[in-house]
Amino acid sequence: MQFVPSDTTSVMIEAAIAGGKVAMRYFSADEPLEMIEKAPRDYQLAADIETERAIAAVLATQFSGAAISGEEGTSERKGTGTACFVIDPIDGTSNFAFRIPFFAQVISYMEDGGIVSGVVYDPVRDEMFVAEKGKGAYLNGKRLPPLGAVDPERSVIGVGLPIPGQVRSVTVERYQGALSKTIETAAVTRRLGSAALAVAYVAAGRHHACFEDSLDVLDYLASALMVRECGGVVTDFQGVEQNGNGAVLASVPSLHPWLVNLFAG
Repeated sequence: MQFVPSDTTSVMIEAAIAGGKVAMRYFSADEPLEMIEKAPRDYQLAADIETERAIAAVLATQFSGAAISGEEGTSERKGTGTACFVIDPIDGTSNFAFRIPFFAQVISYMEDGGIVSGVVYDPVRDEMFVAEKGKGAYLNGKRLPPLGAVDPERSVIGVGLPIPGQVRSVTVERYQGALSKTIETAAVTRRLGSAALAVAYVAAGRHHACFEDSLDVLDYLASALMVRECGGVVTDFQGVEQNGNGAVLASVPSLHPWLVNLFAG
């Protein structure tokens, strides 16, 4: 059965596509991308700002009463109720800045502090990941199947390679130990550079798990909904369900206890 998104999700999809067109215009241009280093290894581009504005403009036109919150802070709007759209205009900005073709537009729709629907759009591959709470997760309109079991030795795991100061949820030594054991055990490990796509890939069966510390909800929450709608789990490194900022471990259920145990030391 073909996926029929809700009216809200339909507009989110439209907004993500609009943002993707802006991002690709910058990404495909011959001119060098102008970068502002907001903090060490944390870049902001003109493309970030314009992409966020393009996404917010579509949302604002259709949802006049909803709040809008964007990573770049250029499209903030207070709402009249509990509904809020959270935007990451280019997740994977470092990839984008160096023209590595792996980044995404991310929109999460929240009500009463909980996520209702999420969209992650990869404009390079024209892949639209969508989830609605209680209604499943989809890739380009096709429902993603329930996640299957896999042994650690046969798994594909997305890993975070942290910059200095990023590891906060456990000691650096414990994180490095878990990372080393993952690399030694898993069939394949990958560091993609976009948390939104890395988690969405768990829902799509391209990863069996992924983990990274110090993520913001705008980075991963839409993708986390996709994983949960496919029967997966999203927790912190201690195995506590994660819906806020911090450590994120998204996994098929069969791998989750093994990975949590790695972080226990």
